Amino acid sequence: MKTKQNLKSFFGLFLFFFLYSSTSLKSQQNVSVAFSKSYAYEYNSDYTKAIATLTALNQDNYQINLRLGWLYYMNKDYVKSETHYKKAVAIEPSSIEARFGFVLPLSALGNWNSVLAVYLEVLKLDPNNSIANYRTASIYFNRKEYANATTYILKVIRLYPFDYDSNLLLGKIYKAQNRIAEAKKQFEKALEYNPQSEDATNALKDL
Repeated sequence: MKTKQNLKSFFGLFLFFFLYSSTSLKSQQNVSVAFSKSYAYEYNSDYTKAIATLTALNQDNYQINLRLGWLYYMNKDYVKSETHYKKAVAIEPSSIEARFGFVLPLSALGNWNSVLAVYLEVLKLDPNNSIANYRTASIYFNRKEYANATTYILKVIRLYPFDYDSNLLLGKIYKAQNRIAEAKKQFEKALEYNPQSEDATNALKDL
């Protein structure tokens, strides 16, 4: 009797795991198909259908929220885009890619205080991130907070001394501070990188 009971228990467990595995595999296949369809719709700029293929899954994981954040942004629904990027960050708190996505709707909505806050979060996670440092410096430059702007752009230049955009921005910062000789040096370096640059050429002429 015990042997029969053990066999029944074994086959019961086997059936359970078989059904669970089959359901899990089918679910994963559905997700893969939905993502493939969403990319195809996005390619044709049909963002509404691309979004619908993913929302139909009724799942709330990181990658779906990240993708929906992007698709809603492309569809110019910035509030929903912001909501999904926020969810992605909450699910994966150390994610830098989700934060870079998050700044897209925030920028579109003109919420520059929040944009700056997100870049500063990125820099807590990755202090030498060149994109976050450059964009943080740009925000401070536009706010005429030149000391802060200098701090962040120099982090980029220390890592990428010949970077065109960073040298051009530092030149503009120095120019705004009336540090003419230093500004000239940065503009000349930017022009060496891109001899066709009208921005660098005009900046030098204006000194």
